[in-house]
Amino acid sequence: MARNYDRIALTEEEQAALFEDAAVARVATVGPDGLPHVVPVAFAIVDGALCFETDADSVKVANIEATGVAAAIVDAGEDEYAEHRGVQWRGEATIVTDSEHVADIERALFGTVKSIPDASGHERVKVELTPDRTVSWDFRKLG
Repeated sequence: MARNYDRIALTEEEQAALFEDAAVARVATVGPDGLPHVVPVAFAIVDGALCFETDADSVKVANIEATGVAAAIVDAGEDEYAEHRGVQWRGEATIVTDSEHVADIERALFGTVKSIPDASGHERVKVELTPDRTVSWDFRKLG
């Protein structure tokens, strides 16, 4: 049976609205054992990439440094299946080192550029996932 995914795909405007409304993205990386490591993160879209901040010594950073790839899902409507919509991104993931780009990500995430180190005492890094492949859906479009 053929599926018509174009019928339920989100437009770019609908994706942008979802990104504004969603509180978290679920980021998946691949560990050295080949198994996925999936965690929720606060995120922002900056220059077409999904960006987030995390501890420099986190599992997701180690996995990204080893593989250079990640995936993420941003979704909403979990309470009612017929209301569910989301966007899945898969692609290149990198630790951001350019200070101007780090500042852009901080502004998008926090509304300002951080002026003091993180209070937890952990070194923090910014990560950027640039999609090679995007899949979206909105089950509300099924009627």
